[in-house]
Amino acid sequence: MKKIYLMVIAVLFAVGLTSCEDFLDSSNYTGATNENYPATASDLTKELAALYGVMNQMSTDPLQTPWFVNYIMSDEGNGAGGTGDVEAHAIGHLMTNKETLYDSAWKNVYVGISRANAVIYGVDAFDWTGQEKTRNQLLGEAYFMRGLFYLWGVQFWGDIPAYWAIAAPDPCPQQSAEEVIFPHILADFTSAANLMSHGMTTRGDGHATKGAAEGMLARAYMFYEGFYKKAGELASASLPDIPFDFEQEGAGSSLSKSQVVAFLEDAINNGGYKLVEDFRLLWQYTNELTIQDYAYVSDLKEAGKVWAGNGNEEEMFQVQYMNANSWNGTIGMGFCNQVELYCGLRCDADANSNVNGNEDTFPFGQGWGQGTINANLWDDWSDADPRKKATILNAPEELQAYYFTTSCSEDAGLYNKKWICVTSMDSYKTFGSGDDENPGGTGGDHYAWWGVWRMQNTKTSAPNGNSFQGDHFSDIVLLRLADVMLMHSELTGTADQMNKVRARAGLAATTYSWQNIKNERRFELAGEGIRFNDLRRWSGKDGGASCEAATALQKQEGSRVNYTGTWTTMSHGKGVGGSSWAQRYADTDGFLPKPPSQIAIINDPEILKQNKGWYDGTKWSMSGTPIY
Repeated sequence: MKKIYLMVIAVLFAVGLTSCEDFLDSSNYTGATNENYPATASDLTKELAALYGVMNQMSTDPLQTPWFVNYIMSDEGNGAGGTGDVEAHAIGHLMTNKETLYDSAWKNVYVGISRANAVIYGVDAFDWTGQEKTRNQLLGEAYFMRGLFYLWGVQFWGDIPAYWAIAAPDPCPQQSAEEVIFPHILADFTSAANLMSHGMTTRGDGHATKGAAEGMLARAYMFYEGFYKKAGELASASLPDIPFDFEQEGAGSSLSKSQVVAFLEDAINNGGYKLVEDFRLLWQYTNELTIQDYAYVSDLKEAGKVWAGNGNEEEMFQVQYMNANSWNGTIGMGFCNQVELYCGLRCDADANSNVNGNEDTFPFGQGWGQGTINANLWDDWSDADPRKKATILNAPEELQAYYFTTSCSEDAGLYNKKWICVTSMDSYKTFGSGDDENPGGTGGDHYAWWGVWRMQNTKTSAPNGNSFQGDHFSDIVLLRLADVMLMHSELTGTADQMNKVRARAGLAATTYSWQNIKNERRFELAGEGIRFNDLRRWSGKDGGASCEAATALQKQEGSRVNYTGTWTTMSHGKGVGGSSWAQRYADTDGFLPKPPSQIAIINDPEILKQNKGWYDGTKWSMSGTPIY
């Protein structure tokens, strides 16, 4: 089976070393401090587990995660949900509706940085004689995670407080993302790539690998060169080496484009990854229970092929989940992939009490209806590309019944198949209402396929007693081989790797051009939270209202949408305070507001200053919900 994670990792959140000041993270979560911990090498591995666990802590609220927020902010995803889901609407309109919207995201970024620093500065407190590879792997993973949290931080907020020591200075002022933080991010990923060795971890076990570090290095490098240095087409741009004016193990003194390309080639050729043979096998709707009855993938069923599963041979780094979630008010729901629930069908009975959902919408389950696909992506994507219908559910066309309800908003009937919750026919036919022996919570018709599998194969009860909301355990894939291959083509101006990705989809080979690689990334990686920062790096900082990102976002204006059961068109200004997508992008450059509570604590713009486009007279506040 494909890793349902039916155990609790006891140490995952047992340790929370903290050293930052109040505006970063000052809570001593367990009593462990930098003075008394880690005491043993085993403690250090526990801290590494806790470091990875921050991604689960992030997952408690999808609207504060980099993957889901970037998806909704892009031109491929609508905020959607119900008419009262103002947070999602605000994110999709590049606005905010409350000062606390990103408080948890800010906190978790710094918790991650703090925990990474604890490992980095604790590793050599112990004797690793004869275990040098293990030591280097552990240190490399910590560098990888520190680079990742800083990358998420600067892509969200730009210039932020930053430090690279065991403890933050007091005060800890914001640093230039371009001049200071990004060289450190690139150095962290370089150190990780050089310190780790292929094969030191088991693929899909949740740990960073050498190949993952090489791929993330390229992602960070391409954003830096495209967004901050405004390099344009990277394949033909003359890119000077990036100096590292600091010493760090494994980083060297500088980073060149040729080094990044060499790292990508190493990941592709030696990382142990390969493309899953059929694009559809990457997504959980081809699981062993659902595929039996889902007509769209009947050819795969006949060929005896099923979902490649969590941690498959194409996944390079991911957020993992396990059957340990609860509504305990802390991080319990972080063990569940709530994005699947958020992206589920927003369907109820229609005005005439016709059934909407359950078997009539098999195999896609009910949820909050957020993060729907914008109609432009469907319209722009050729039907000749098999990835289109593998990625996008056209609910009115594909499902036996789908009614636009009076509670839905920004819903064109198009859903993200990569992230949507999935059922099986046994979800409806086998199980009755929930009880201790058959813990479905809200009833058998609300079972996710994971819940059916769990009940058929284990004796483990449903998390929360609620399969509908708790049985979602697919990985959030943050990096996969196809992305790495496309980055290689974009950096080198060659089509070989791009054409391998196209061949997997059954598409003819093409030649390299900047537009071709942009199109390939748009369609291969659609719905995975990558598009927004691709648009930003293709546009360059301070691109204004006519840059590629602003233009793409503006095309959402006038796109068809169903609002409370009536077809209409999306409009940025109507009901949300005016402005436009293009202007909001020009105002902000795609950056989020730094939490006002953090600004207030410092009360010194020389130390922490709000980003442009927020709290400054621009039309940043969504005073109400969009009314189309």
